[in-house]
Formats: sequence, C-alpha cells, structure tokens
Amino acid sequence: MASRNTVNGSFVTLVEADLCGHLTAVLDFQSLSSPSHIFAWCGARFAGTGVDTLFALDRQLGNIVRTTEQPIVGQMRLTWWYEALEKLDHAPPPAQPLLRALAGLISEGRVAGRDLATMTEGWEVLLDRERTAADTLTQFAHLRGATLFRAATALLGEDDPQVAQAGALWAFADLAANVSQEAIRDQATAAALDLADTVFGARWRGARPIGALALDAYMAAAGRGFANGPRRAARTVRFRMIGR
Repeated sequence: MASRNTVNGSFVTLVEADLCGHLTAVLDFQSLSSPSHIFAWCGARFAGTGVDTLFALDRQLGNIVRTTEQPIVGQMRLTWWYEALEKLDHAPPPAQPLLRALAGLISEGRVAGRDLATMTEGWEVLLDRERTAADTLTQFAHLRGATLFRAATALLGEDDPQVAQAGALWAFADLAANVSQEAIRDQATAAALDLADTVFGARWRGARPIGALALDAYMAAAGRGFANGPRRAARTVRFRMIGR
C-alpha cells in the first residue's frame, strides 16, 4: 500500500473535482435507511451483535474524511486507525472505547483486526490523488463496503456468494447520498445501479439482513421510497421472506 509509505498532501481529483468539503448529506438525494431499521424489518437483532460496532467503525473512519480540512492530516489519522486495528490481533487495545469493543470481537475469533484495517484503506483512496476517478470509486467501494459486509456476515455466522458485491453496491450508494459534488454522485449512483443484477440476480440463501442493507441502498440509488419509510420496509420484509 503505497500511501502508507508516502503521504500525499492532496485530495483525489474525481472528474477534475476536489472532494474536500463535498462529503456531506445531500438533501435532494434519497438517503439510505439506518442499519438498525433494516435489521428490525428483517426480524433480526442489530444492537449487541457486533455488527453495530462494525458500523460504528465505518462512521468513525468516514468522519475523518468528512471533517478533515488538510488531506495530509486525514491520511495520518487513518494511518493511526490502520495500525491500531492491526495491533488488535496480537496486543491489548488502547484506552479507546471503539477499539476496546472491536478487540472483544477479535478475541472471540469472529473477525481479524488486519481485515478490519482494510476499511481504512477504502476511505483513504478518497485522499489519494494518484488514482483515477473510476479506480478511486471502485477501490473505495470494495475496500470499504465489501470488507464491512464480509465482517458482518462472519459475526452473524452466515454467508452468501453475493455478500462482497452487495457491500460494494451499498458503499457506492452511500457515497452518492453523502457527496455534494454532482459528477461524483452521478458516477457512484450509476455504479450502484450497475451492480444490482449481480447482487440480486440469484436468490439469497443466507445473510438476508446483510442483503437487505444492499437492497435498501439500491432503492436509494434508484430513487424509490424514503429512508426508514414504509415502502423500504415493505420491500425489505419481502426480501426477508423470499431472498430477492
């Protein structure tokens, strides 16, 4: 990972537009429903499963990118988290509540710190100007979303062949809902919609709460229903029952 050796001082240029200051909720774009709502619609528990802790980690990493004014500072903060997560595999956690919670999951052998550290790389590609626009979005979605969804399915003790692609779809749609730069939003939306056939072409046999997260993300990208609303809920209940 080149950016661990050389910290670049600029945000990645996507379609010739700087991401700095553009990671924010977009009022005229459909947001994703909260994971806790989606799990509840699936009749599954969210809080206390460890999946809630994974999403808390994702929020923590995203907030670093969202709030940083100096890209080099953001990369240094992400590097701190990368190293801290890797160390959880072989050392006690520092006095940081989220890392302590993650350490509990790791000590049970349910996830590995080195795998969770990959999520920091996903967020970091948004700060790396050496990447092209298409490469940046693809790397971001897979390193962030696929890693998050694979870890979540591991915690739930379930799996499905579509999990990694579902995570990428979710990450694309979530980025589209939280970036105000229109060209970036359009690319992320298109990428999310392009994955729909791959993710939902076959019936989900397991991990349906995770699949439902991707389904809600697809609906957001397609402009269907409102976050945490009845249309999303009804579609999720159907997915829970039939797996597609």
